[in-house]
Amino acid sequence: MNTKYVRTRRFNASHVVEAELDHLDWATKQPTQRMLDAGYWRRRLLAVKCKFELSEQQVARVEKILQRLGPLQK
Repeated sequence: MNTKYVRTRRFNASHVVEAELDHLDWATKQPTQRMLDAGYWRRRLLAVKCKFELSEQQVARVEKILQRLGPLQK
């Protein structure tokens, strides 16, 4: 069986990351909507964290927003 593993390519695009983090920071401070709950915003943040190579400052911003969203709901 010849299985090849594909490594996900991560991009270094600071301007894109900053724009996304600015939006997510703003959006997570807005009143919760049915479709845009904490779980949705958490998934968006984790997608940014996985897709891009973040600086230490950007990682800190992501962690701060995740803390604001509260614990993961089951």
